[in-house]
Amino acid sequence: MKLTIKYLSFIVGLLFITSCDKNDELLVFDNVNGQTHIQLTENTATLATPSTGLSVQIEVQVSTISESARTISIQIQEDDLDNDILTTATTDQYTLSDITIPANSYSGTLTITSNYDAIPEEGSTYLFLELVSINSGVFTLEKEDLKIEFFRKCPIVLEDFVGTWSGTGSWSEHFDYSTRVETFINSEGEMMINGLALDWVEGWWGEIITTNKPVRIDIDVETGAFTIEEQPYITTTYNGSPQAPYSIKATGTILNPCQKTMKINPVLVQGGNDIDGTTWGSIFLETIKLD
Repeated sequence: MKLTIKYLSFIVGLLFITSCDKNDELLVFDNVNGQTHIQLTENTATLATPSTGLSVQIEVQVSTISESARTISIQIQEDDLDNDILTTATTDQYTLSDITIPANSYSGTLTITSNYDAIPEEGSTYLFLELVSINSGVFTLEKEDLKIEFFRKCPIVLEDFVGTWSGTGSWSEHFDYSTRVETFINSEGEMMINGLALDWVEGWWGEIITTNKPVRIDIDVETGAFTIEEQPYITTTYNGSPQAPYSIKATGTILNPCQKTMKINPVLVQGGNDIDGTTWGSIFLETIKLD
């Protein structure tokens, strides 16, 4: 069942519309028997919403001109045409403008405004709209539908990612290891990180950490992907005997800039050999959140 959402109606005078020659720019229309055809210039819109909110405009074109303004109505569809994705956006997550075709014009605009505070912190919500005809003798449709996707977009500002992180540690799926990670920006403006894989080293690996130093993490603020190039990390002892020093390297991504979460695959390097957990079990993976 479709739910009519906009209380949009054709204004008085619409029924007395006078058809003129087809707009040269609207060649896709087949202006038959003086009927007015409607089309969207776009059928999808994505609103990656910053904290200030976001608006996008979709042009709606008609094939005839009128001396009076005309207002087009729209309806919410429960799902897309293939029934693969449901409309999940709630009315507090967006605002839709009226669609008015001004007098003596072939086009109007639908403005979609998203509300950051109401959009879920994770994932997307969807809204499917359909242009509808109140008077089929005046407006004829070629099934014009619009898919709108809403999700939050938080900028990655390095200073916002400084602090203490906690979460699941390397091999947490086997031994319930946790991790506590510190990040800070050094005097050269570089993001530094410390604390990865230490539970595994002292737990399953059975060595005692004697020295530990933070390493540089390089974050792409556009994509959220990051790397830790190989750098000196820890020294240890085993049964009281000093061991060869360890370096660390890693890849990972910021999962959700809004929630300040990231996942990391750390790799310890000792004597030129990579230790990433796969030799004895699963690959090291740490999923952490800024406290």
